[in-house]
Amino acid sequence: MDTNGFLGIDIGGTKIKFAKVYSDGTIDQTNKVDTPEDLAGFLNQIDTIYTSFNSNEIESVALSLPGKVNSKEGVVCFGGSLPYLHQFDFKKHFKEKYNKNCTIINDGKAGALCELWLGNLKGIKNGLVITLGTGVGGGIILDGKLYQGTNFQAGELSFITKNLFELDRKNIVGYELSAVNFIEACSEALHLSRPYDGEKVFDEIKKNNNAAVMALFGDYTKKIVNLIVNLQAILDIEKVLIGGGISEQPVLIDEITKQYKSLRKESTIYGRVFEPLVIDTCAFKNNSNILGAVFASINQV
Repeated sequence: MDTNGFLGIDIGGTKIKFAKVYSDGTIDQTNKVDTPEDLAGFLNQIDTIYTSFNSNEIESVALSLPGKVNSKEGVVCFGGSLPYLHQFDFKKHFKEKYNKNCTIINDGKAGALCELWLGNLKGIKNGLVITLGTGVGGGIILDGKLYQGTNFQAGELSFITKNLFELDRKNIVGYELSAVNFIEACSEALHLSRPYDGEKVFDEIKKNNNAAVMALFGDYTKKIVNLIVNLQAILDIEKVLIGGGISEQPVLIDEITKQYKSLRKESTIYGRVFEPLVIDTCAFKNNSNILGAVFASINQV
């Protein structure tokens, strides 16, 4: 058996997940550690992760991380939730220290690549992944390939505005469709002791007994559909996947699909002009960014 593989590392705001990944997508030796709070601690952690593997069996290092990422140069342009990574050159770091090639890619785009490679976008020519979390991330697949844009920022859905001249965070999609904000609003309506108790919120949604929560849920899913149809008009996609922890709730996908079909039925123009698209959840959850980063490395995305 060929023991050579790739070291896939998913750098998040609170955790760093890593694993050895083979060229067929098989994952081995998965683990995770806390994300350090400064660059010195971060580099020490990354080096510890790398040296825990047999370097002779690692073809290259593939990283997924937040923020604006120049995947061509291997440099972080904007660190997002990890500002100390601003302008850090990962490609140079691994080449000079370990003589290993390294590729990097934005985490939202990595998730889309994972689905294209092994998941629910496999075989799809034009598709989209919308990730609902603290903000709203995205990964765009056009003509069977990841579309990153001129400045590697295609899919930054959080920054879509409702009114360009109202420069307020509440005016952007990242705030309006934040899963965290939605759960907080529902928790408040239910008078829960914990403000972000997603499990209890969705228990109530499934019961369909609380008018205030159901109104919030309906409004939230309609806004997601609004984003989907606008992106369909721009990109002419055939399938949309919903990602993020909230997407593991089947009732969310069911309601988005219901609202989408209702819109097509009520809007004769929209239903007549645009073909119906498929709405589904991501096939991969915890390891999607690791797999997507490795796929990017294999294919030099």
